[in-house]
Amino acid sequence: RWCCVSKFVVDCGYVKQRQYNPSTGMYSLDVVEISRVQADQRAGRAGRTRPGKCYRLYPSSIYQKEFLEATIPEIQRTSLAGSVLYLKSLNLPDIDILKFDFLDPPSRESLEDALRQLYLIDAIDESGQITDVGRLMAELPLDPSLSRTLIEANELGCLSQALTVAAVLSAEITLRQTRSKEMEGKRKRQQLPDGSGWGDHVQLLQIFESWDQADYDPRWCSDHDLQVRGMKFSKDVRNQLSQIIQKIAKGPTDLQARRGRKSDPDYRKLRRALCVGYGNQLAERMIHHNGYHTVGYRTQLVQVHPSSVLEGDEYGKLPVYVVYHELINTTRPFMRNVCGVEQTWVKPILKKLEKLNINKLSGGSSALTDSGPLEEKQPGSPTKAAAAKQSDVDSKIQAARERYLARKGKK
Repeated sequence: RWCCVSKFVVDCGYVKQRQYNPSTGMYSLDVVEISRVQADQRAGRAGRTRPGKCYRLYPSSIYQKEFLEATIPEIQRTSLAGSVLYLKSLNLPDIDILKFDFLDPPSRESLEDALRQLYLIDAIDESGQITDVGRLMAELPLDPSLSRTLIEANELGCLSQALTVAAVLSAEITLRQTRSKEMEGKRKRQQLPDGSGWGDHVQLLQIFESWDQADYDPRWCSDHDLQVRGMKFSKDVRNQLSQIIQKIAKGPTDLQARRGRKSDPDYRKLRRALCVGYGNQLAERMIHHNGYHTVGYRTQLVQVHPSSVLEGDEYGKLPVYVVYHELINTTRPFMRNVCGVEQTWVKPILKKLEKLNINKLSGGSSALTDSGPLEEKQPGSPTKAAAAKQSDVDSKIQAARERYLARKGKK
């Protein structure tokens, strides 16, 4: 950490950085060394308003020999599902994702992970072409999994509930932790909804609906140890999403339309929409205990986060299959924001995993090479046409690259 007090800056040379591991699909918050660019930026803080000094808690040899020259670009340390979906949505049908000339190229493993995610949630088909569902997803300013959940919820008739869940997850609502006896007693008197035992997504929905019934009173948030600022932000996000999705909505999106209606105690439609949207983030329970292993390319042993409200059956066993919002690695790998789903909903996703071909999903020349006997029977014109299209795509990419570098040079 580093601190700035008045005209002095104390720089320890480290920073907490959130990083994504595509081999495990897991985020971690790591303490890493800063770059020389970050060190210079921190030193510059000391002379903003008046002369000052920067005290670095490391020798100059570390600065010169061990620090990277520049910070690692975010594209190389985050999930690329959203970026790849955007590339697929462009009017470039022959673009090859795995061979795309990025300015700061991410690892091949990250790109393959993004392609698998998009395929499992129906954003792209077996040949790597974007689907109609994928084009709708690209228009929504959300993570692909949340976008897919909203589209499926619209078909199932639970769009209002899904909008609330997406908004609260985007705002990252968390409980304020307190250990005072006074607040502990208040919490016992005013318990938060428990998610009906189905998991955290349902609990987040119930919390927001309870706040809506209280006319969005900030005191209700304080009484239930909820961050008022976060709840207000989730309300604003929900209003914006409602306006964006109006053109495809098949039912009401406002919460008021749900008041007075008999609710589904099992939240079956919402959980099914979450299963489709988070088809790339499934986990299956172990046979003899409540540990889980992720379902996908590389399995990872994980556990439900202790703060989850997911409940077991009469024997204490948790659901066989769950979906999770994200994996985090703290003292051990945990699933955050978990929801139980049914086995029949998971079967189509497992079948898609069996016939997954990463080269075809990439598109472009890789898909043409793997397309098989059809090209062998017609070796002439299709190959020339594909080459001509690829040349046109390459020229467009090169022109865009030159424009970007020109703008960067002017700055």
